[in-house]
Amino acid sequence: MEMEMDAAGGTPHHFMCPISLQPMHDPVTAPTGITYDRRVIYRWLAAGHTSCPVTGQPLSLADLTPNHTLRRLIDTWSCHYSTPPPAAALPPEVDDVVERLMVVMEGASSWPSCDLLRDSAAVASESGVVRRCMAGACLLRRVLRLAVSCAKKSSSGEAMATFDACLALFHALDVSADELRPLVADNHDLVDAVTQVLVTLERGRRDEAGDATRASAVQLLESVTEVADASLLERLRPELFAAVTAVVRDRVSPGAARAAVRTLLHVCRTSGRNRALAVDAGAGHEAIELELDAWSPQAPGGRRSTELVMALLAHLCACADGRAAVASHPAGIAVVAKRVLRVSAAADECAVRVLGAVAGRAASPEVLREMTRVGAVGKLCCVLQADCDAAVKETARAVLRMHSGVWSGSPCVSAYLLSRYL
Repeated sequence: MEMEMDAAGGTPHHFMCPISLQPMHDPVTAPTGITYDRRVIYRWLAAGHTSCPVTGQPLSLADLTPNHTLRRLIDTWSCHYSTPPPAAALPPEVDDVVERLMVVMEGASSWPSCDLLRDSAAVASESGVVRRCMAGACLLRRVLRLAVSCAKKSSSGEAMATFDACLALFHALDVSADELRPLVADNHDLVDAVTQVLVTLERGRRDEAGDATRASAVQLLESVTEVADASLLERLRPELFAAVTAVVRDRVSPGAARAAVRTLLHVCRTSGRNRALAVDAGAGHEAIELELDAWSPQAPGGRRSTELVMALLAHLCACADGRAAVASHPAGIAVVAKRVLRVSAAADECAVRVLGAVAGRAASPEVLREMTRVGAVGKLCCVLQADCDAAVKETARAVLRMHSGVWSGSPCVSAYLLSRYL
């Protein structure tokens, strides 16, 4: 009913871009929670602005996330309540780029040039009509095959330039998980090729172009591992874990670091083997370092970054080496405890799981003393008093009961709280 009333008087207000005040075609959401039309916010940032137009908080391209749900709602509304655009909606120069790409991609004996790929990416990022025209399974498959072919020649500058252009087009097409799944579910060649590029660039000279390629490559890995099947995830090479962890370690960019953490999350959720490989690659240590360096309540994406780091540590702590990695880091227990009750319910759940794993039955006396000294035990007591999920409270209560005899005599812990809530 609300949509009908809005349609009678114009476009629903939540479908309007706050900058252009026009209906959005490709909505993207900033970490501030504000949604813009992709083309409009891209032009805003390209003009030299570095902040969110509505809130004034820092903003970059890497922080923008496609809002697929809102786009589907807008498309549905457009079909029912708005006048369809004229058939000849594309400018002639854009139409020419699309046609040339389609012709080359349909050929069996040639690949598109690097310039054509970049031109195609540029027009795709500007127009949802162009993206829908290009984003067919055949074209996507050939773009990924070309990326694999170029990655195998990663020592060649020309091959790497074409690889960059392939990734730029892939990201511009904004492929959904459902569209990507049949193309990469068991594509070991693609994963191995992207891993090879990351390894080559990590070992080479660090520069802006190399960092941009690493960021694009790890974002592709994030998309691939999200939809990959179990057979692919169980056969990942140790080099992948080291290369992805290096993206976090080298602080390639905030967006790349988050993509790297999400990639590690995807591959560690169901596989004990992958958790062990991630720990061996130093993922636990680097996740804690990232949290120490990058987190602040005001930072764009800070809350989401914390949730990702806590989730990754919770998965890594499912194995003994992961628990040891958190406990052995000088600030590991402290930073996890500090995030409890300060970020979100999702972060609380994961952080309490980490503390519960580290303080398990095999916890050493040194770890238990560390938990009292940095306030972890006090935070667990606070969880029992706070409005938290019942399962989170039960985890905290189980840890406190397990070691109440040790902690009740500590001057850092309130014996009253322990006796009251246990």
